[in-house]
Amino acid sequence: MKKRLIFVTIGVLVLIGSVHSQRCDTENETFRAIQSEHAYTKGLFELDSLAEAFETWTLESSARGDTIMFIPVVVHVIYRHDVQNISYDQIKSQIDVLNRDFNWAGGDHGKIPEVFRSLGQACRIQFRLADRDPHGNFTHGITRKQTDIEDIGSQAIYHRSSKGGTDPWSQPHYLNIWVCELEGNAIGFSILPSNNMSERDGVVMDPNAFGTTGTVRPPYNGGRTLVHEVGHYLGLRHPWGKGDGGGCSTTDHMSDTPKQEKENFGCETFPHFSCGGQTDGDMFMNFMDYANDSCMLLFTKQQVQFMRLVLRRNRAALFHSDGYTGLSKMNERSLRIYPNPANDRLQIEFLHHDQLVNVWSVEGKLMKVLRASASITEFDISNLESGMYFLESEDSHLKLMVQ
Repeated sequence: MKKRLIFVTIGVLVLIGSVHSQRCDTENETFRAIQSEHAYTKGLFELDSLAEAFETWTLESSARGDTIMFIPVVVHVIYRHDVQNISYDQIKSQIDVLNRDFNWAGGDHGKIPEVFRSLGQACRIQFRLADRDPHGNFTHGITRKQTDIEDIGSQAIYHRSSKGGTDPWSQPHYLNIWVCELEGNAIGFSILPSNNMSERDGVVMDPNAFGTTGTVRPPYNGGRTLVHEVGHYLGLRHPWGKGDGGGCSTTDHMSDTPKQEKENFGCETFPHFSCGGQTDGDMFMNFMDYANDSCMLLFTKQQVQFMRLVLRRNRAALFHSDGYTGLSKMNERSLRIYPNPANDRLQIEFLHHDQLVNVWSVEGKLMKVLRASASITEFDISNLESGMYFLESEDSHLKLMVQ
């Protein structure tokens, strides 16, 4: 008999020092959710029932599906010190890792023991920084806010602007990720999906474990902490089941992950056994364990199918979101730029005269305001540093690279 989840579970990954002593915030976050969000707690029963039905293959086959799914992402950077105001490049590096690992495109499959290697599979899920905000305005999918609240991510106020945090964008339509200080050794957590969405729905990440460049620190400098947490966001549990160190009698409801007593840190040597009766030992290289980034390597086929099922059942509104249009040039006829990339000079072609064009940095700072005086107008941009910028007029939005 499988044990049934009867309480809120919030996935948390922690930063481990030279001694593998875990400092995990799961119980604190669980207690907070139970005390303040009873409807959310009730909704988790239904997620557990879905997982049990999935495990026993009693779901209709049409519920599984195989089409490519797109998820619009907004990253809320909340910083106390300037160094925590992470760069666009660091954010992009993290999105790149999500797309690589969720689509089985890494170059390290050979590190997976052969007995497990055939279980890996692409999720066919694509993550995109939002290009349209909830009000229909052009965006680059990043918000930034300075706060004076220490460890704001551990205080359950990161999602409230009135408390020093940043309000989420419409949670049914965007994956909200808050990058901010976390207390102690914690480096990330995610709220499991429920039919009654939590007011904190989304993922919280420490800037020291977000992406592959900038402020990241080894051994969590490969962007895979967020891969783990998005797994929770899409309904996956740790391989050892509910809670922390759940023991060999609990389940993660995935038939192709071995039973496992507790978390594994670092990079274990294969085979590593934690439960009696294991044939091949722990799948410690699974993205849902606690290994170093360099040793986190796969989602199994069952994990992939369950995440896709949860997307269809619990997060279906993401498919109806206007948060990502995929258009690099919205209403292209009314505004064109060349050359792109540009150096010191930029020509802008306007369908209508007397238009204003705002030039924004990736940090959301207004850098220049350009006014059209003819159908084709040349502008001096020599004072712009190399990098990406966003050009916005009344009805057009374009990206510009400056060399």
